[in-house]
Amino acid sequence: MDFTLWISFVGTVLVLTLTPGPSVLLVTANSMKYGAKKTTETILGDLSANLVQIILASAGLASIVLSSGELFQFIKWLGVLYLIYIGVKKIVTEPDIEISTEKEFHKSFKGLYAEGFLMSAANPKAIIFFAVLFPLFINGSLPFLKQVVILAITFLVLDGLSLMVYSFHFKIRKNTGSLFFRRARQNLSA
Repeated sequence: MDFTLWISFVGTVLVLTLTPGPSVLLVTANSMKYGAKKTTETILGDLSANLVQIILASAGLASIVLSSGELFQFIKWLGVLYLIYIGVKKIVTEPDIEISTEKEFHKSFKGLYAEGFLMSAANPKAIIFFAVLFPLFINGSLPFLKQVVILAITFLVLDGLSLMVYSFHFKIRKNTGSLFFRRARQNLSA
């Protein structure tokens, strides 16, 4: 894989994975409910669904690459337009955040994993996202499968790290906020 293409992919993926979306909201909510360690189970579910989506998108791309170079270039440019659309949409729309007051502090590995998997798998745009993102960083003159594997591993590692950062950040914020309010109440009642 071409190193400059890979570095460009890393930069793009960092921007995309650090931008909050449904998976980030689920991870932060679970981090505050169950703790950052337990939220790893949700993250594993999310990443598993991403891997399935990458495989499905890449299988479709492989057939396109083999059949028509022009069609592959067309998909690349569609990908550029789609990423611009996503970026503009993120900038102009307000996030819809729902805060739960539910007191549920225990959930099984299976439950948290399934929650993460279903959150990611239920997003119908994800396969399209991978199908338009990956071609932008694939060199048609190099082996296709090797490049897809490198891009997939890179995406999954960066996405997982991003979700872990959100998880630990919000766990710390919750603990710091709780301590702050507890001390404030003590000072007011004294």
